[in-house]
Amino acid sequence: MRMKKEYAALGLAFALAGCGGGQAVTQPGDTTLSQDMDTAKDAVGLERLSVAEQQYRAAGQRAIARDDVTAIGDAGYNLATVQLDEDKAQDALSTVTATRSALAMRGQTGDDAGLDLVQAGALRRLGRDTEAADAATRAAAAQDPDIVEKAQLIRGLIADDSNDQTTLASVDAYFANLTGKVPTGWTADAKEIAARNLLATGGSTQTAMQDAMQAATIRQTQVDYRDMARALGVAARAADKAGNTQVAAQLYARASQSARQAGDRAAADRWAKRAGTTTVADPFALPAAATTTKKK
Repeated sequence: MRMKKEYAALGLAFALAGCGGGQAVTQPGDTTLSQDMDTAKDAVGLERLSVAEQQYRAAGQRAIARDDVTAIGDAGYNLATVQLDEDKAQDALSTVTATRSALAMRGQTGDDAGLDLVQAGALRRLGRDTEAADAATRAAAAQDPDIVEKAQLIRGLIADDSNDQTTLASVDAYFANLTGKVPTGWTADAKEIAARNLLATGGSTQTAMQDAMQAATIRQTQVDYRDMARALGVAARAADKAGNTQVAAQLYARASQSARQAGDRAAADRWAKRAGTTTVADPFALPAAATTTKKK
């Protein structure tokens, strides 16, 4: 079965968030199912993820009623990716597991690269990097180039986090060898991985910072703020390694603010610690609640 990638975060927001797709799912004879899927897709475009989750769940329930293996797979994949982008990694993992079970009961027993990709993103969010790397490696063997690209990105992120320079170098080589006109999002991923590989191998910190900032700029344009914040964090690492501690602290603070507003609390807290005493005023934060003391 080929998953119809209506929506994918890996913002892997994998790490998933934008792994391609955008094809409309049509289900002849069941307009309710089609409408549920379309409504969910529209909600994702408006960043109303709670609505999208509800609609993909409704689509999945309709697909179960229809006993439609393709629609079950599509709805399950899309529901899991929305949950991942909502920072509900455990829910996403549970959805992937249940979707696999539902597919297997209907004779779909082969590995599914789309589900492998979402599983990799969820496992990485949960800190289960060894399992995440295995799932990402399976996804990287897919026929769909969009899934392969995001799987490679996740492999690179895990490798960098675990000081696996061999794997990181192989992922960097994958991106360097892409030919022809590639999607802009892939260019951002390639720049981030290149920056990480330079830092891991003692390469030019200036080039690493430039690559990371280019990745951040592309993602800003594509409204991919979770991944943009991660690229700012890489740029901060490069500045720190170059001895530009003030610039590094400012970049960490910016990455923290962006990640927090994008819903990535864990990354926001991590970068806030690295920013140290450097803080950036938030002009849009709610004023502190006034307190009054009543005299008895």
